[in-house]
Amino acid sequence: MRQSCPGKNNDGFTVIELVIVIAIVGILATAAFLNIRGAAPDLQLRLAIRDAYGNMQKARLLAVKENTTVSVVFKQAPFDYLVFVDADADLEFDAGERVVVSVNWSTYPGVSFDTAEGGGDGLTFADNDDALPAIAFRSNGFPVNNSGGMGMGTLFLRNSNGRERSLVISSMGNIRLE
Repeated sequence: MRQSCPGKNNDGFTVIELVIVIAIVGILATAAFLNIRGAAPDLQLRLAIRDAYGNMQKARLLAVKENTTVSVVFKQAPFDYLVFVDADADLEFDAGERVVVSVNWSTYPGVSFDTAEGGGDGLTFADNDDALPAIAFRSNGFPVNNSGGMGMGTLFLRNSNGRERSLVISSMGNIRLE
């Protein structure tokens, strides 16, 4: 049988052990915070490009469902892109046309058009009559440009870490991420 000194408790941790554990937890928490902070711009870029993908799919499906033309106009002030039901099929947003989605990249901190691509504006879509890059989906789901020809193009995005992603719409209406 073990004997202990009266008044001395042998259970628990010493102050040195507690300080060491707290120091280790602090180091691990700091490392985790730095990794999370560094990953945030990449997460924002993935969110932005996936949301753009979803919005392009939504435009295409809405055009088919409602048997109408749905246009996507980029840099339509004050938005970075605007998806709307284009009543007159002119790829220009007019008063009274129903907005489906409006997006600003400021919703995704650190994300912007990749101006190193697409001729300096991050886009390869043909311009509409207002000199804004645009594409529309007809009621059959096929994309069209402002002149009525096959619509196609690429959206290039970049984040504050310099990472890039792109969204491509083919002349057949296929939408893919790269």
